[in-house]
Amino acid sequence: MKREKNYVDRRTFIKGTVATGLAAGVASQFVGNESDQGNTIPGADENIELEADTAKTNILADCPYCGVGCGTIIQTEKGRITNIIPDKDHPTNKGLQCIKGLTSGEAIYVDRLTKPLIRKDMSDPMRDYVSKTKGSFDPSLFREATWHEADELIANKIVELIKKFGGNSIGLYGSGQLTVEGQYLENLLMKGIIGSNTIEANARMCMTSAVTGYFKTFGSDTPATSYDDIELADMITFWGHNARGSHPILFWRVADHKAKKDIPTLVVDPRRTGTVQGLEEIHPKKSYHLQIINCDIAIQNAIAHIILKDYPEAVSWDFLKSNTTGWEEYVKEVKEKYSPEQVVKLTEFTR
Repeated sequence: MKREKNYVDRRTFIKGTVATGLAAGVASQFVGNESDQGNTIPGADENIELEADTAKTNILADCPYCGVGCGTIIQTEKGRITNIIPDKDHPTNKGLQCIKGLTSGEAIYVDRLTKPLIRKDMSDPMRDYVSKTKGSFDPSLFREATWHEADELIANKIVELIKKFGGNSIGLYGSGQLTVEGQYLENLLMKGIIGSNTIEANARMCMTSAVTGYFKTFGSDTPATSYDDIELADMITFWGHNARGSHPILFWRVADHKAKKDIPTLVVDPRRTGTVQGLEEIHPKKSYHLQIINCDIAIQNAIAHIILKDYPEAVSWDFLKSNTTGWEEYVKEVKEKYSPEQVVKLTEFTR
């Protein structure tokens, strides 16, 4: 990376991060604090109960993890979660649940760190040193540190990178689940103090792009399909989606349908993911994997080209004329520029 002329020194960076941290603390007094409510989160104190009732209860809930929306039964006793089991009557997961959902209650009670831990043998990429204990998380490999020492260590490493490579060498991966105030503080730290616009979040690659596409295509941010369509499909494709890792129940339903009906599947992804491997284990000859980068739209246009050329009766022309705009231009361009042969050259796909 080329070094930028303007960079912050260590002292300026630390002062800025302290100011940002103070602002975050102040913001937390106004966002998400409801100390006046009677029920306390269980696990905050072993002697505090969520409910006065000591009876065992079963509470129907949605799993809090990914967006599949699995039905969960939370079992409690004396105000504490004792077990989480899948809801066999729920139409989405039908009695199945992945390890993320089954262990979601542990986050409330699991022991948490009260002090920063620093790896004794720490990697140093700036000097091409890789820790001999990298990848291992045995407690003996770490030492306790003060918050001040940990802040100093992080600040020094960041400033060292900025001095050598510039502010944009520092990246931040945020979340769509943050508050507006939290996102403001992220931007203040990255853009105002570090001097970097290398900021990303799962929202842009997931919800934001999906919602934009839904609105432009369907006029609503609600997907037009249903999970019940899985068991009716003659072929299923995944585009850049490792469902086996991110949405296991969805993957299991697809895998089960593939095993029972012997349907073909296609995964378009530069990675050889667990989804690819899992589908190939069921039926390798009917499991296709296009391992390409940045050419998803071109492949979709090639599919559209074949439909328009060879199966025009499958297109609802009356619907296009009545409910869409710009379709004539799209059809013309796809026919002219996106034949399978043209797309093979464009994507340099050789398999």
